[in-house]
Amino acid sequence: MSGADRSQTDLEVLRSSHRGKFITLGVLLAAAGGVWWFFNRTGPIGQDEDPARVLVVHQSHLRYKSTLEKWGFVAQEGRADTIEDEAHKKVPEFEGTGVPAIMQLADWFGFAYVAFENPAKVDFGGLEVEGGIPSFEPWQRFAVVSAGDYAFPHKLTVNAKPSEVMNGPDLDLLTALFAQEPLSRTIREDPKDPPVVMVLRTKLSEGMSRLTSIADAEATVAKIAEKARKLLVDKEQGEPKPALLGGIHESLNAIALADGSALVMSRAVHFSSNTGYNAELELDRNWTFSYLPAGAAPGSARLPCPSLLGGTLEESGGRPSFRSSPRGDALLVHVDGASQVWRLEQGAGKEPCSFTLAGKVTLPLARNEDPGAPQASGRIARGRRDGGDSVVYIAKPGDDVPVELARSPSISFGRPAWIAEDWLAAAGYSTSAEAGGGVYVLSPAHPDHALRLDAIVLDAAHSIDAVAAAPDGPNGPRLLVAASSERGQRLFRVDLSKPWAALYDQVVAADTAPAPQSVVDGTEPRVHALDGAAFTATTLTTEGWVSDMVAAPDGSAVVFQIRDIDNGVREAGNQNEIGLVALDASSPMRLLTRNALEDHTPMFSADSKTVLFRTRFSFEKTNWILTTARSVPAHK
Repeated sequence: MSGADRSQTDLEVLRSSHRGKFITLGVLLAAAGGVWWFFNRTGPIGQDEDPARVLVVHQSHLRYKSTLEKWGFVAQEGRADTIEDEAHKKVPEFEGTGVPAIMQLADWFGFAYVAFENPAKVDFGGLEVEGGIPSFEPWQRFAVVSAGDYAFPHKLTVNAKPSEVMNGPDLDLLTALFAQEPLSRTIREDPKDPPVVMVLRTKLSEGMSRLTSIADAEATVAKIAEKARKLLVDKEQGEPKPALLGGIHESLNAIALADGSALVMSRAVHFSSNTGYNAELELDRNWTFSYLPAGAAPGSARLPCPSLLGGTLEESGGRPSFRSSPRGDALLVHVDGASQVWRLEQGAGKEPCSFTLAGKVTLPLARNEDPGAPQASGRIARGRRDGGDSVVYIAKPGDDVPVELARSPSISFGRPAWIAEDWLAAAGYSTSAEAGGGVYVLSPAHPDHALRLDAIVLDAAHSIDAVAAAPDGPNGPRLLVAASSERGQRLFRVDLSKPWAALYDQVVAADTAPAPQSVVDGTEPRVHALDGAAFTATTLTTEGWVSDMVAAPDGSAVVFQIRDIDNGVREAGNQNEIGLVALDASSPMRLLTRNALEDHTPMFSADSKTVLFRTRFSFEKTNWILTTARSVPAHK
C-alpha cells in the first residue's frame, strides 16, 4: 500500500468515527453565530483532547502508527497535503493552509499532539509557538506541537539527541512526545500528580518502558566499556603501564613508521541494545587512516593521513590485510584480491605519513596464504604451497609470473623475511633424516640456491620457527632466530662473518661436493651449508616461547612476543606478553606487559625509545573480541 493510500485509509477512519461530531458542531455554530464564532474563538474546538492521541505528519516511507499503538497511544498518520485537504473538507470556514490547517484538523478530532517528521523542512509560519519557532539541528528528526486543549499558545518540543547505543526514528518520535506535558510528568512520578497523569502512566506504560530502556542501554554499554578499560589499564601490572593509543569504542592496528610517526588504522565499534539489558557489537566497515606525530603522547589527537588510499578504506568483501616492513618504510595493503605496496616518503620537506603507491601486485593468493613481506621497492616476499611443493617467491608490480627463489617437495619453508636489499631468509624443515630444521638464506640473484644454517647449532635446537633481520654487527649482517628445543622456543642472535654476497661466494666456492640428483633434475634447490667459521650464535632468552621478534633501529634491544612464562598474573595462564632483551645480551630479559591479555606484533618507534604493540582482548560474559594498540617506553 502506498504512503498516500495509507494516509487516506487513516483519514477515512477519522471520518467514519466522528460524523456525529460534525452534525453537533453544525447546530452549535448556527446557534452561536456561525462564522463569527469560528474566527473569533480563543480555545480549542471539537472533541476534547486526549494526551494519548497523536497525529503523525510523515515525509519518509516509514510508518509509526502501529508502533505508537503498541506503546499505548491512539495514533493516525498521513502526509501533509492529504491532511490539509481533509482539514478544508471538514472545517471549510477555515481558510488557512499548511501547518495551521493541519493543527485545525488535529484540534477537531481531539488529537493532543501533532508530530512533524523532518521539521527543518516544515514551514511553521502562521503558528503561534511559545518561545518562538526554533532552528533545528540535523539530528532533530521530529518536532511535536501541542494542539487543542494543550495549545494556545502551542508548545513545540523536539527529540533528544539520539543515543549512540539505542537509536532509531521511532525512539526519536518517542522522546519528542515525552518532552510534552503532561506526558513528561509520567516519567517523573511526582506523588502530587493529578489523576490524568496517573491514568496516562497506566495507559502508556509500554512507551514509558521503552523510553527508560534507552538510559538502561547506555548504562549497560558504559559498564561494558568500563570493564574493558579496567582490563586494559587497571589490571595491567607492567611497569610502566602501557598507554592506549585509542579508545574502547574503536578497533585499532598501529604501525611505527620510519619517519618517527605512528600510523593508526582504526574502525569504529558500535555498541547497540534493543532491550537495555543486553548489548550487541558491530564493527564499522570503514577503516580510517591517521597518525600520531613523532614524539606525541599516546593520548594526543591523531591527524588524518590522506596520502594512504585517500585516508579511508571501505570493506566491500573480505577483511583487508595490512603488513609493514620491519623499519616501517613500506606498507602492504591486500584488498579485493590485489596487493598494493605503499612507500613512505621521507626527508626534508616531506610531511609525516606521506605515502606514494610503489605498485600493485595482482598475482592471486591461495586460500589462507599470507600476503607477504613488503619492501619499499614494491617487491613482496611470499611463501606458499603448490601441490606437494613448498615455494618461496617474489611478487613484483606488473608481473604476471612470480620470481621463484626456491621450490622443493622435501623442504617446508616458513614465511620469508627481507634481511637485506636483495636477500631473504626463511625458516625451513627438511624431511631428510640428517637435515631437520634450519634457516635458509635466498636471493633473486641466485635462484635455486640457498645457504643453510642448521638448527642444531643453536644450542641443540630441532627446528627454526622464525627469522628476522637486525642491524649489522661489527663484521657483517645479523639475524634474529627463534629456535625450538625441549627447553622451549628461545631467541638467538646470529652474527655472520661477512656481507651476504661475499659469504655466498665463499660458501659456494668451498662446496665442491657433487650436486644431488634432485638438484640436477631441477626438483630441488642447491643447498649450501654454513660451517662454524661463517657465524657465531648468542643466546638471548632462556625461558618461554618467543616469536614476532623485531630489533631496535639503533641496535640496542630486541622486542618480541613471549608465552609460557611466569608473568606474575595468576589468572593469566599462558597468555602472550611483550618482552625485551638487550641485543648484545648485556642484560636479562624483562617483561613490558604483565596481564591476562593477548599482546602481539611488537615494534620499535624510529628513535628506538618506544615499543608499539597490539592487544587482543575479550569482553566479559560475551563472545566479543577486539584489537587495540598500546605503547610503552622501551627503557625505564
